[in-house]
Amino acid sequence: MKKFNKKISVLIISIFLTPIAYSTPINPFINSVSPPMNSNIVDKSSDIQITFMQDMNGSLMTDANIKLFGYQTGLMTASLDYNSVTKTLTINPVNNFKNGEKISLTLTSGLKTIANESISPFVYSFKTKALGGTGIFTKSSGIPTIQVPYIISGDVDNDGDLDLLISEKIYKNNGNAVFTFYSSISVSGYPVMADFDNDGDLDIQETSNNITYFFQNNGNGDFIQTTFYPGLNGSIGDLNGDGYFDMVYFSNQNNTDVYIVKNSNGISSIDTTYQINHSCFNPQYVYSDRLMIDDLNNDGTLDLVVINGLGFAGPNIGFYSLCKTYHSFTNNGIGRFSVQTFYSQILSDYSPEVLFVGGSKTFDYDNDGFNDMISPGLNLKNDGTGLHIDRGYFNIYNNSLDADFNGDGYIDLINIFGAASYLIQYINNGDGSFTRNNLFINSYSFVSSASGDFDNDGDIDIAEYEYYGNEVAILLNGDSPLPVELTSFTSSVISNSVKLNWSTSNEQNNSGFEVQRSAVKNESPDAWTKIGFTEGQGNSNSSADYIFEDKNLTSGKYKYRLKQIDFNGYFEFYDLSNEVVIGIPASTELMQNYPNPFNPVTNISYRLSENGFVTLRVFDNSGREVKTLVNEFKEAGYFTTEFNGSDLASGIYFYKLSEGNFVQTKKLSLVK
Repeated sequence: MKKFNKKISVLIISIFLTPIAYSTPINPFINSVSPPMNSNIVDKSSDIQITFMQDMNGSLMTDANIKLFGYQTGLMTASLDYNSVTKTLTINPVNNFKNGEKISLTLTSGLKTIANESISPFVYSFKTKALGGTGIFTKSSGIPTIQVPYIISGDVDNDGDLDLLISEKIYKNNGNAVFTFYSSISVSGYPVMADFDNDGDLDIQETSNNITYFFQNNGNGDFIQTTFYPGLNGSIGDLNGDGYFDMVYFSNQNNTDVYIVKNSNGISSIDTTYQINHSCFNPQYVYSDRLMIDDLNNDGTLDLVVINGLGFAGPNIGFYSLCKTYHSFTNNGIGRFSVQTFYSQILSDYSPEVLFVGGSKTFDYDNDGFNDMISPGLNLKNDGTGLHIDRGYFNIYNNSLDADFNGDGYIDLINIFGAASYLIQYINNGDGSFTRNNLFINSYSFVSSASGDFDNDGDIDIAEYEYYGNEVAILLNGDSPLPVELTSFTSSVISNSVKLNWSTSNEQNNSGFEVQRSAVKNESPDAWTKIGFTEGQGNSNSSADYIFEDKNLTSGKYKYRLKQIDFNGYFEFYDLSNEVVIGIPASTELMQNYPNPFNPVTNISYRLSENGFVTLRVFDNSGREVKTLVNEFKEAGYFTTEFNGSDLASGIYFYKLSEGNFVQTKKLSLVK
């Protein structure tokens, strides 16, 4: 069969307004963001930091003006902390993101400078990284279905694992990728799932007969149909920066009308319509691909890529060709777009399936911070200077999934070509080139598929319709070997110090171990603190032993864990299996300060064998009291207090601990 890619016109023009680089401010209000824009390797426990260009009104840094979304979880609750000195907003989510999840943050115009100027709405996104995965899949189960389904993954019941919406049916996950039918919504059609009403759970919009119905989630995965509007489903994103997910779709009457649907407080309605032409002239078969929503020019607003065209029968009987035209919709910040045509293409002499190719994707395939594009038959690189560069031909396909399937930090593709074909995997080499692997000989449909960490092991799995089996196959990603084989991790207590011992049998690319501690406080969540770092062996096939001592702890219960870090930044956690208890000392004692001599801060530790009223005072060489450090009732235990001598002259000082009949004095030396 003859297959080639013939370009009608190559209009490689800017789809950016201004070249953007991370070294320059993003806009007049936003200086920088962390994690970086469009990153694919964000840790699921990361905080988000926004640094502003101007002094901001901190009282307006509230959840009414700041919206954090997980595409698989909905609106997320987070603590908000604004530092007026550094002009930095820190957003700390209450719950971790999901592995491989797309995260979107909106700063609305409700945020203002101290001069009472509203910021321009700002929307940016990133993806959390996958933890491992081999990219080799095993079918674990199948969900029977009598029709070719649409498949979406998301946590519909807020229990922490990913469930499936298969057309109108909801299947709940037990946490181990075992899916059980739960319920059905009352409309069968084409679904989209997102938190449309901003109540912290995933809702469903389902299109049937040109009407889209809204099904509201009660938080447990039970859905009630509340509203509807004329129109179709499409791609979602916060187009006008008001903190609600909007939608874009093609008209089903033609391939030239693009509808923008605005969401206001959970109520959707058609806002604007754009009519786009194409450079194709043979009218046999109307063609349109998906509408892609992403920030193409890194200005903090969501743009669109729209692909339409025409298909036609080729000169060879039984073979067809497809003409495609690519359009960029550049957002002015409030959901109004300027439109440019930036590429045209013909795919010639294919089987009839070429008329249905689709599933184009925008993502940062080389981790340079700018979203590139893979489309059936075309690879376009966003070079960050205002141009998309033609990287040449990419295999055609009908449906695609984009995720880091092998856990190397780069986004891969899995797709198929044909009404019933095997899965094809394209492993990203890190520079926007891809290596092809055929995964399954089973026949899969090109209609729909979903990905996510279904079995909660950190890597990205697949749900795909198996054409001849009439079921949705659950394909689990293989577990990659850990870079470090930990053979033991134990603790021992000496007085109020903890000694940690751990051993490894082999190590690969191991930079070292960050030691972390968390105090156990009733039912409060763990608050991990870095307390030290121990270098690893790098690469070693022999066993290694490690020791770390955590000294001068106060009485209480503690947890410990190791954060093993690779040289490339990837990491894995290892938890100590037991809690460590620092008990009550056998006797009351005042310890020597450390450091000593000091300038200007030192630590003074003491032990109490019983409850009592405690004073800790500092005196100069003449016996004059210069500072009271403690003057209160204390329960028995180990304590450390800080003495700051910045306002004192150099010299010898004495500190005295008194508790009941116990009195002890020691000497310290301040040297400036």
